[in-house]
Amino acid sequence: MRFLTGRALALTHTFLDDESELTPDTVTVSVMRQGATTPAFEGPASKAGSVYTVSVPALPQGVYTALWTGDGVIDATVLEVVGGYLFTIPELRKSDEDLTPDRHSTADVRRAREITEREFESITGRSFTPRTRRMPVGSSGESWIWPGLWDAYAVANVVDVAGADVTASVSVDELGGLVGFDTLPCGVYWLDVSYGFKAVPDDIHRAALLRARSHLVASRSGIPDRATSFQPSEGGTYTLSTPGVRGSQTGIPDVDKALSDYTFSLAESVSLG
Repeated sequence: MRFLTGRALALTHTFLDDESELTPDTVTVSVMRQGATTPAFEGPASKAGSVYTVSVPALPQGVYTALWTGDGVIDATVLEVVGGYLFTIPELRKSDEDLTPDRHSTADVRRAREITEREFESITGRSFTPRTRRMPVGSSGESWIWPGLWDAYAVANVVDVAGADVTASVSVDELGGLVGFDTLPCGVYWLDVSYGFKAVPDDIHRAALLRARSHLVASRSGIPDRATSFQPSEGGTYTLSTPGVRGSQTGIPDVDKALSDYTFSLAESVSLG
């Protein structure tokens, strides 16, 4: 689940044991940020049937785990607070007159959006919205360290392995690398690295709308999932763009083209002349 920073988080949960719903009388929720030692939020959840709900105040960007604890049951759910989305729900509905709330609920649209965001990130290795990850970085006196994230733009909250704050002028340079670790003793440090595009590129925005629509209406297309071609009743044969075939990633040429423009390629060989 992804939530936007600067807004309260409405978290919901249902306890399941296979197909059976469990309904403890009281449930408390503890939200812990990745790598933290103290909860960012603790409080009771309200109950409506088998659904438990809690409102969490706005949280900084990052990955969190919500621990739902009831009588004899404990569940954990992972959530992320991000700095933006690829598109808003009204933008998606406006892009296609068939995407009405009676046909596609808010929950369905949010799910399609998150699937699209994760898919774009998996294909390109990059985030097109601002995000923050708390991560360990090992330093042995280097003046420049690659954080393993494309498009890093800020770093904060440097702590040592014991969780103590470290005074350091670690920053991100124009190449996206971390500089300033050479002023610290050798060791492992945890830090929050912010990365991703601060504004969604226009071509990625258009591609995301197109891809999310395809996720929502795929079941109504009338074309079998594994089809590579089809013949309409009026005649002729059409070859379909198929994910995993001839370099296609999503099966939608316009989307594949937009994503390829933002995907870094590895050099297969280097010639010295």
